[in-house]
Amino acid sequence: MNVLDEIVAAKRLEIEAAKAARPLETLKKEALSFTLSRRPFRALFDAPKGILIAEIKPKSPSAGQLIPHSPLEIADMYAKSAADAISVLTDKPYFGGSLELLQDVRARVPQAIFRKDFIVDEYQVYETLLSGADAFLLIANVLSVEELGKLMALGQALGLDYLVEVHDEADVAKALETGAEIIGINNRNLKTLEVDIETTERLSHKLPSGTIFVSESGIETTADAERVRTWGACGILAGTSILRSPDPLKKIQELKNTLN
Repeated sequence: MNVLDEIVAAKRLEIEAAKAARPLETLKKEALSFTLSRRPFRALFDAPKGILIAEIKPKSPSAGQLIPHSPLEIADMYAKSAADAISVLTDKPYFGGSLELLQDVRARVPQAIFRKDFIVDEYQVYETLLSGADAFLLIANVLSVEELGKLMALGQALGLDYLVEVHDEADVAKALETGAEIIGINNRNLKTLEVDIETTERLSHKLPSGTIFVSESGIETTADAERVRTWGACGILAGTSILRSPDPLKKIQELKNTLN
């Protein structure tokens, strides 16, 4: 079993436990009366300038512990930064996040909040809404075309935006078949954890002209940001390089300037 399969298997067990404690019907009822002012995510990409999504990721299987202190200190810093949106990892076992962390981050920052997790069930889409996120991640590799389409449609019905993440040509075909509006090209192979930034270049050629896509993972320097921008990326998602920088605010500003 590779890393991705292991995480998804654990996630399905986690969802079943969550359903037992708080049934899906309860979440659906709460969603009917849930009101929260949404922050634009999809609309960010209508601007000609490149978008920077800064990530709060306490730890990862590949990099280990990334935030030794409180993640909310990072949120306070991001609130003052040039980042356009904030990605929050909500998987706890492998990435050290939680839905509670997402809620706390949202309360401290003005930017749109993007929930990053391994979403494989409608239950998680309702969780996303009720936690206050504005958009969520769907990983094409772990979903069938039918599942992907259903989760996208549910998100839209609930007023949420989404990003469909792809890792190879088969994933791209799935994303295009479902009509995904925003695609994220992940330069990290989630099965092996190896990173190759040229994945963005290779897969960009498989996308129709004008497709909105973001390059994720492995963007360490302004030169990396420049490369993916020349390959057509409308933005980047960066986490590790920012969190490990001696001056994260400066790092964000440098990357943002490069994207413009």
